[in-house]
Amino acid sequence: MTAMWVTWRREVRAYGGSFACYLPVTAFLGVCGWTFVFLLGRYEGTVLQVQSIWGLSVAPWLPVLCAMLTMRLLAEERASGMVELLLSAPVREREFVIGKFLAALTVVTFAVSAAMLVPVVVLPVLSAMMAETVHAAAFAMTWLVLTLQAAVWCAAGLMVSVCFRNQTLAAVGTLVLCGGIPVAVYAAVLAWVPSVRATMAWLPLLVHVYDFSTGLVSTSVVLLYVTLTVLFLFVCSKVLAGLRL
Repeated sequence: MTAMWVTWRREVRAYGGSFACYLPVTAFLGVCGWTFVFLLGRYEGTVLQVQSIWGLSVAPWLPVLCAMLTMRLLAEERASGMVELLLSAPVREREFVIGKFLAALTVVTFAVSAAMLVPVVVLPVLSAMMAETVHAAAFAMTWLVLTLQAAVWCAAGLMVSVCFRNQTLAAVGTLVLCGGIPVAVYAAVLAWVPSVRATMAWLPLLVHVYDFSTGLVSTSVVLLYVTLTVLFLFVCSKVLAGLRL
């Protein structure tokens, strides 16, 4: 078994036995459920479909969940000195980084899949009319774009985590990078060029979720998320290599 899969298995087991994992996942499911119910009432009678409303209720909270789950992956090991022991082994940095990344993404994917049970399973039971609007293929595309976004947030969180010894600072840094900067750039563009508001009424990340949920799948968007994920993981592995030196 390669070092990547050994690292993945070790981290997944650590997540499974950690209260620090159950708490953010539970909070994520609760706030996503509340947001979905709120948006469902707000957009009742509009053109927005159920899968779009569900995707828009999950996407804003993904960076927070990813920050909470990735903040300890490397920051904790740097603080305890464990990272020096791990780097002394004949293991490539990228295998170590990818293993931790896949472990975090596994947990986040599980949380997103669990959140999907509300519109796919619970909602049709409560409302027979809603059952006719629930389409598995549409939810699959929405799940796909949310997973792609989660991959970017997890990779970014891992990159930030390797730069700090304090988990709280790592979490704050991830939230600023994944949540604060995109929102700040979006607000600055609208303030600088008000006419853009007519064509960019939503944050582009939310537009991607809406497009995928309605079947407008774009290969350029998929390539964008894959590229950002690879870039963050590459930078993380190089910072880790610098620690080895």
